[in-house]
Amino acid sequence: MEKQELFDMCKSIIDLNEQRYAIIKDEIENIIKNNITDNMQIERKLDEMLDILLFYETEDSLLTFRKLCKYYFGINPQATVDYINYYREQNDPEGVKFGNKVDRK
Repeated sequence: MEKQELFDMCKSIIDLNEQRYAIIKDEIENIIKNNITDNMQIERKLDEMLDILLFYETEDSLLTFRKLCKYYFGINPQATVDYINYYREQNDPEGVKFGNKVDRK
């Protein structure tokens, strides 16, 4: 595989995640605005955000993930801690963006 092919493929992945993020961001804002408490629906969005943050982490996308975590913490604190830890394992092992690791109790 040539460098240009690899570059184009990576750019396509980033572009697709940017488009996915725009859609998911609206869905997350809707969840918070309408005070939706369906665990499965919220966790689906958290899963999608973890996928997006692998390839398209921006200040805005990370802020959206954090907002949803903050919202979900009031509904299911233990699951929220798990999602924060999943994020840290894949994107923030030094604890720079989310602080020290959150332990399960």
